[in-house]
Amino acid sequence: MGPGGPMGPGGPGFPPGPPPPPRGGGNGAVIGVLIGGGLLVLVVIAVAAFVILGDDDGDGKRRRTIAVPTYSAAPSEPGSPSAAPGDSGTGTGIGGVLTSTITTAAGKTFTRVGTRTASCTSRADADLAKALSGRSCVEDMQSAVYATSDRTIITVISILKFSDASTASEVSDATSEGANPELLTPSTNSGIPHLDRKPTSWVRSWTQGQHVVYAQSYYARGTEPGSRTGVVYTTAGELGLKVTSSLMSVN
Repeated sequence: MGPGGPMGPGGPGFPPGPPPPPRGGGNGAVIGVLIGGGLLVLVVIAVAAFVILGDDDGDGKRRRTIAVPTYSAAPSEPGSPSAAPGDSGTGTGIGGVLTSTITTAAGKTFTRVGTRTASCTSRADADLAKALSGRSCVEDMQSAVYATSDRTIITVISILKFSDASTASEVSDATSEGANPELLTPSTNSGIPHLDRKPTSWVRSWTQGQHVVYAQSYYARGTEPGSRTGVVYTTAGELGLKVTSSLMSVN
């Protein structure tokens, strides 16, 4: 910083003395300030250059560390399933598992708000498509979208069937690497507001014989789903386990 302001007149009780003679060193003080400021600017520039250049690994590519959440992100374009047809909650095969309502062992009831049946490859994200290479489904992927009773949490259940249990296990293991079905949202006539952005979801998977069951849960409002101890994660587990256990009766 530059020097302080000029000193005041003599101390109390003394008349002011004659004005001091002009000093020839005034310009030197100004030059000293300018030189000092210039050095400070050079130091700042040098530090900034070190930070910027130090972020380069030498191959010309800028890298930075990003905190990655442990939950799987939803695909960029969530699909809209067809309207859920009314049924009595009974049926055969997988259709008899993804019923209009499901009540878990904890007594929670989930209501179906959409369905989708399509080939596994058309429903797979990029990572799941790689996992399915050489491990084709033997039936279309069947999915149903469920809402909690208060309609605050959405869970997409998707069931894939393979030729044997070993193949199903291999595909399920890829979930930890981010391999998931494309995320679905409730049907347009479900009464649940449509999101204008992709929600982030917790994704969990299980195997039951030849089947792989995916549960993808997210908040209906699209807010962050929280940690593994949160309600979104536990909801995915509760409904997913219920469906997986129900598949024991399906050939």
